[in-house]
Order: sequence, then structure tokens, then C-alpha cells
Amino acid sequence: MVGYSYGVRRRSWLAAAAVLGLVGSLLAVGAAPGGAVAGEADNEAVYSACVGPALESAGLVDVEGSFAEDAVNCVAH
Repeated sequence: MVGYSYGVRRRSWLAAAAVLGLVGSLLAVGAAPGGAVAGEADNEAVYSACVGPALESAGLVDVEGSFAEDAVNCVAH
């Protein structure tokens, strides 16, 4: 029983060390976007699934003039 208890404690310690290592590495690297500009699409799509009536305005005035206007109208359609 002594060997079992030692093994469980050792695995618990190793698991805790692994979690602390992962959290520490995430904090060290950070989560900043790589050159993204707010309000601008990074890459323009070559093809679109939204055609015909899906491109008409859905009447959502809060997205008029936005870079996402076509996509929002398509989803609303």
C-alpha cells in the first residue's frame, strides 16, 4: 500500500507541474493577433455561397457600410 500511495502522489505532482508549465507558456507567449487590422478582412474570399436574393439587404441598418454587410445579409436570408 505504501508503494501505491507514493505513485499516486508522484503522478499528482507531475500532473500539477505539467499544468503549471502549460499555463506559464501561454502567459509568456500572449494572445496578440498576428498583424490583424480591426475592421478589415485579412483575406478576401475567392468564391461566395451567397448569390441572388441572399445579397439583397435584410434591413439590418446597424451593419450598413460594414465590411461584413454582405455576410450578415446572407446569413439573415
